[in-house]
Amino acid sequence: MSLLFPREIGLRRTLCENRDEFDNYILKVNGKASCYTSLYSFERRDEIRTWKMDIESVVMDRAWWDFDMIEGGTLEDVKKDVIELLNRINIYDRVALGREIRIVFTGRGFHVHQFFDTPVKGTAIARHIDRYQRLQARGLKTLDGVGFPQKLTRIPDTYNPKRGKWAVNIDPMSFYLNPNYEIPAQPLQELKIYDPYTGHNVIDGFNIRAWIANNPVQETASVGEFNGEIGSAGQIPIPPCLEKAIHQDNPKHDVRIALTLHLADNLRWFAHPSTLTPEQRQQSIDTIVAFMSNLGWRDYNEHTTRFHVESIIDYEHTPTKCVVDAGPCWAHDGVKR
Repeated sequence: MSLLFPREIGLRRTLCENRDEFDNYILKVNGKASCYTSLYSFERRDEIRTWKMDIESVVMDRAWWDFDMIEGGTLEDVKKDVIELLNRINIYDRVALGREIRIVFTGRGFHVHQFFDTPVKGTAIARHIDRYQRLQARGLKTLDGVGFPQKLTRIPDTYNPKRGKWAVNIDPMSFYLNPNYEIPAQPLQELKIYDPYTGHNVIDGFNIRAWIANNPVQETASVGEFNGEIGSAGQIPIPPCLEKAIHQDNPKHDVRIALTLHLADNLRWFAHPSTLTPEQRQQSIDTIVAFMSNLGWRDYNEHTTRFHVESIIDYEHTPTKCVVDAGPCWAHDGVKR
């Protein structure tokens, strides 16, 4: 079983200290609203904001991918992308031995959990896990998000009353090997062993530490001029200071401005905003809004977010003194602080 405590439950991120509190939350909420838990557990509470968990104490025991149907797409498109991800992470070799993969069908897509052989702790390693997740899912169009320290995820075998769908555990090997695998419409007792939190213990797991050691961060030079195609927000590196700031449940307005400017700069390859066509400008806006929609912000509203992104996307450049930091940024003067 991989249900470790303390963790957070619900969209309000209520602290959950033990299994009884976790089960009582599901009994109380299931059927009335969607049930959520933090993807990861934590070691301690925040020393100042004691009603919150200390993000630096996060215990990251898995990689995680969220695939969902896109506008105009089908569930078959999502299945194909999930199968391709499983091919890339060599599911057949390792799952047959250790069952390190767990898959949850959410009604419109899939959550894929890949367990590590040993959990890793702290936010410093989170960006490397992010690199791994995005590398494995590169080019998969139905990817809707990846795991990060404050990510919330649906609790398996619970009901989403808004969509009228259950989030159900499925047999990963049967799903992988059988193109006609029938996804259950509701939870099945025999599939509880595959639950990513309360199922059987993982016997083996992926060695994320070895992967990080064998795949160091590559320094790349910035492209000097716009090449005519808008990039992908999922492939843009986020500076550590900004990454930490955006992974809060309710970031300040200036943090959101900094993220918008950073993404806009990178999406157009640092070309002047005036060089974009109206279609490219709109594509940039849509990409930024979609990126923000997956960050789990408590007050996220697509209409409001789109309004503010449109109002600042034409800024010529990001200030050399970032609104997130108190001092000059290492990205501009080369000195990391």
